[in-house]
Amino acid sequence: MRNYKLDNDGIATTRKLWMGIDAHKRTLHVTVIDEDGDLVLSESLPHAKEHVVGLVRRLEDAEIVAVYEAGPTGYKLLKWLEELGCDAFMAPPTHVRQKKGGKKIKTDERDSYDLAEQARAGMLPAVHALDEETYCERQVVRTRGQLVKHRSQLKAQIKSLLLFHGVSAPDELKANWSKQYLRWLQERPTGNENLDLAIEAMVGVIYSLDKQIKRMEARLRQMEETQKWADQAELLRSVPGIGALTAMLLLLELGDVSRFERCEEFSSWLGLVPGEWSSGDGQNKGSITRAGNKRARSALVESSWTLISKDAGKRAVYERIKAKSGAGVAIVAVARRLALAIRAMLRDHKMYEYDALPA
Repeated sequence: MRNYKLDNDGIATTRKLWMGIDAHKRTLHVTVIDEDGDLVLSESLPHAKEHVVGLVRRLEDAEIVAVYEAGPTGYKLLKWLEELGCDAFMAPPTHVRQKKGGKKIKTDERDSYDLAEQARAGMLPAVHALDEETYCERQVVRTRGQLVKHRSQLKAQIKSLLLFHGVSAPDELKANWSKQYLRWLQERPTGNENLDLAIEAMVGVIYSLDKQIKRMEARLRQMEETQKWADQAELLRSVPGIGALTAMLLLLELGDVSRFERCEEFSSWLGLVPGEWSSGDGQNKGSITRAGNKRARSALVESSWTLISKDAGKRAVYERIKAKSGAGVAIVAVARRLALAIRAMLRDHKMYEYDALPA
């Protein structure tokens, strides 16, 4: 592993270079290629700012385009590279193509080279980088989602446990996670000391999760009322089916929609476009790609179920497509139209307009 903190040997060049970085917690593997695709260097170094500084300075006056996959290492490396004058960006992992040969080969060296090569070919889109404060705000949305998911998993585990041991709740409490049902679960419903202890422990975690979820939701409602978000949140809340929590989720996940120049680009980023397999004269379109932001996509689909009960135009679209392709395809089509409407609303600062269905 090269010590770039101490290395001052420069590589004389004024060319444009592409730098692919395979980033890990403790190490980076960097591959640099030139305009002709020829290898300039391929080496590992510690994941520390002083070593990144040393590496970039070693390349002297070159114009550097640097890329690494978005992931658990975050945007810290991106900031370092930008401070050093690099044209740096993070690429979404779903868009990085893995080369396939006769044998499966995956190394840090190959991964970093593939990133550099694909960046040189202009094949990699950039992950939209937020400012640090917005990243932290978005974490509230994502943490709430993780807590809700964990709570749902615990509830499913309890139901499975009761079913396995043949224990049924009273008729008035079945399929109901009310306070009364949770209280019944804590009143030793099985009669077995060990099993009841396990259930009681899981119910205790559910109570704790409920408390933390409410804290996250309260913070999101506070954010919605701030000067930073109030105007945009009001626009989104004019859509039937979008409340305060969904509005903040969409704003924090979508970011600045003005970066999408075309509707197709926005739909693709959300994963709301059909996949396609075409060869020669054959063409086959399948289900949506699901390659984009799953949180925003899920929120749009959920909101669309309410929207079609309020908006006459969207209801007509839903019924027409449902008759041909089924309810699942129809609601995704409505979600795509809703996404494009939201893009236009945020871009033009206009409320949602629709013909209301009769009550």
